Amino acid sequence: MKLVLKQLSSVVEILLAMSGIVLRRMTIARGASILLSVGIYWWSSVNNSRTLAIWYFAFATLLHYVVLFGFFAKGGWSGWFIQRYGEENGFKRCEALMTLVFFHNGASTALACTATAGTLFALVPDHVLILCGIMASCIGLPIKIWATAIVGIDTYYYRDLFLRRPVGEFRVEGPYTIFRNPMYGIGHLHGYGSALIAGSDMGLMMVAMNQALVWLFYWTVEKPHIKEIFGNEN
Repeated sequence: MKLVLKQLSSVVEILLAMSGIVLRRMTIARGASILLSVGIYWWSSVNNSRTLAIWYFAFATLLHYVVLFGFFAKGGWSGWFIQRYGEENGFKRCEALMTLVFFHNGASTALACTATAGTLFALVPDHVLILCGIMASCIGLPIKIWATAIVGIDTYYYRDLFLRRPVGEFRVEGPYTIFRNPMYGIGHLHGYGSALIAGSDMGLMMVAMNQALVWLFYWTVEKPHIKEIFGNEN
């Protein structure tokens, strides 16, 4: 029973971290920023406007990738943060920004799905879309959680890229024995699943755009770092 509760607690912690809430480093300031972010999302969802959803997604996506490339590209902000605050405190500040961009990236996509629900494939019965969406979500989300459990929440927040060195020991197990990059690949299925369940054309497009951009980040920033550190193509 204790083992089951421990595993369940770990899954909940990972789910929250994936949503932009890192419990292990929660502070009053982070809690306040989460409440503000939830308030922004709630206000946006009450208005439930397609135009607002587009602008919210555009702003959240721009912020997301400005922060990603800004911190983790070679010569980026991470060096300045380490020099000014030290490795640990510098990463905490970086992670705090990342939690915000992760939250709004997911929230803006969710808003798009609700604001444009029922706009996808008018000739396809709703129950077919919902069934396909549930199947996609039941595959993608568990695999993403599993992959995150293997690499750890710190690596999920790019601690290795921030410090420019390996963090922990990567184990080729679980979904990594089948997929080279389950987070950026099949792990996105739950996003498509949510859009299908809502029947949202815009939701599907935004999930696809997110996936394309994160692969761009992988090929231009993350993979060269992995090759430099580990000397291989994994």
